[in-house]
Amino acid sequence: MPAARAAVARAEGWLFADGDPRRLAAVRIGLGALLAARLASGPYPELATQPAALFRPISFLGLLDRMPSPEAVAILQAFALGAAVLATFGLLTRVTLPLAWLAALPLVAMTSSLGKVVHNDVLLLLCLVPLLPSNAGAAWSLDARLRPVAGRGPAFGWPVRTAMVVVAGAYFFSGLAKLLHAGPAWVASGNLRWVLYASSDAQPEPNPYALFVADRPLLAQLVAAATLAVELGFPLVLWRPRLAWLFVPAVVAMHAGIGLAMHLDYSAMAATVLVVMVDWPALADRFGGPGPAAAGPGDRPGPVSAEERR
Repeated sequence: MPAARAAVARAEGWLFADGDPRRLAAVRIGLGALLAARLASGPYPELATQPAALFRPISFLGLLDRMPSPEAVAILQAFALGAAVLATFGLLTRVTLPLAWLAALPLVAMTSSLGKVVHNDVLLLLCLVPLLPSNAGAAWSLDARLRPVAGRGPAFGWPVRTAMVVVAGAYFFSGLAKLLHAGPAWVASGNLRWVLYASSDAQPEPNPYALFVADRPLLAQLVAAATLAVELGFPLVLWRPRLAWLFVPAVVAMHAGIGLAMHLDYSAMAATVLVVMVDWPALADRFGGPGPAAAGPGDRPGPVSAEERR
């Protein structure tokens, strides 16, 4: 029990340690821009015209008897997109970011209302959750120009670290699910080869990338083992941040490979990993960007304000 309490205390100390407002701002800008891009390019108008007979919701949209009307979808999409753009620029962030998230939620749920789970945007939405109550507009924002907030503090640390835990957990449990459902056979058998063959057969033309791996049993098993190692090992980044230089490119490469071999677009997940797991202010400082003392009125060192603590 003492060891367990000590572990919990260390975890709490890490989660609620002081954070850089610029790091939180970078996550806000990156995820807000990604959300705006997904909202602008989403298939929601087409989904709104689907016949009621094809409506198979697996979420709260089960309260409806068909897809939302095209008119309602157009209004919701425009509202969500506008709020996401304002949140990205950091205008009235405490209001616009939650509104963008709430308006995007039913739109994203539409993609999983045709009898199949579509989780392309789930990681993005989950990583935005800890930002909703936070002061994500304290730096690199229009809000910071109007109402500067000085100093570092836990209020700027826990939202980013919570998003990091969400990312790490998403990949860890994805790998764990493979082991629970298939065990070592997920790597040791020809499982991945047959998945790639089936994917290639389902495409209009044979996929050379899928067939290149599938035709080489040892290579297919190595790819499967690497995938499992990356997914199960991703939480190590929380313990040793420098491992992000290994795991983040590996995840991006994994999703790029899936896109090439299976034509499945997980670019939103890869982009979310980059936004959340990379310390963008540190990179900016290293390559000549503004340091903490010169990054803007919301970034000056000093005492933590009462508003920041909330």
